[in-house]
Amino acid sequence: MSNYFRSPLLNQRNEWWRYLLTLGLVISGIIGFGRIPYMISAAMKGISVEELDKLSPDEFTSLFSNNENLSFQLFVFVVGFLMLLLAFRFNHRVPLLTFFTTRKRIDVKRFFVAFGLWALIEGILTGIELMVNGSVIKWNYNPETFFLLLAICVFLVPIQTGFEELFCRGFVLKWTGKATSRGISIALINGLIFGGLHSMNPEVTALGWFAMLFYILSGFFAAFLTIMDDGIELAWGYHTANNFFGLLILSSQWQSLQTDSLLLDTSKPSVGWGLIAILAIAYPLMIFLLAKIYRWSDWKKRLLGD
Repeated sequence: MSNYFRSPLLNQRNEWWRYLLTLGLVISGIIGFGRIPYMISAAMKGISVEELDKLSPDEFTSLFSNNENLSFQLFVFVVGFLMLLLAFRFNHRVPLLTFFTTRKRIDVKRFFVAFGLWALIEGILTGIELMVNGSVIKWNYNPETFFLLLAICVFLVPIQTGFEELFCRGFVLKWTGKATSRGISIALINGLIFGGLHSMNPEVTALGWFAMLFYILSGFFAAFLTIMDDGIELAWGYHTANNFFGLLILSSQWQSLQTDSLLLDTSKPSVGWGLIAILAIAYPLMIFLLAKIYRWSDWKKRLLGD
């Protein structure tokens, strides 16, 4: 078993109802506070809460700019992140570090190593995409909106990905770790849960079953990194770089978060070679590189259990 599961949670305040309480607190916090920026901005435009609730999703988002919509959507994750920290501290009553890593402190260097490696891989794939499908990728740079987008990404995206990693690879991973010591089983369950949480995204409607497969395998990949490295830093860094690219560098007209990125893919939704390359080449390559850098050991024990 990974050392990530050998924590105070295995011996104290680890009852199943505490996990349910934490889940309830996070959901309640997001529902209760997540819409506050939308409501304030709508009120400034003379639109009441009742009128806001009657709008269709397209009408709703059309009220605000892409940067406003993005910041409002990311604010939800800020609320979730804070609610998780409060629940960990006052419900589970363990040091917050317990859900992040087994190390004495969060290893920021690990975060940036994973961030840099994935950014490099994404950069190479984007370069190839420009050469192969350059006709459908348009230069979309607008200085009036781009630098605000850059600031939003720098300050809010790490919190958004931090919430998802802390929730899925911290909270949920430890919860499922109560049931089995097989890391491979835990990673598979985690991938399925991660896929389920993204099942309502527009990408699933646009790409169908492949989008779900992509989300499930991405969740499995992040869980695998966490189990092998005894912490969420690598998964957090990879996830942040991935979202940076999707929001800041190359976005599409059918993705869940619309932005004024540098490049815009105007092609119709399709399963391109890039998505397949990520699953078949980029993920295994990342595991190979990180395993070499951090000298992962005890693979059999971590993945198959004691």
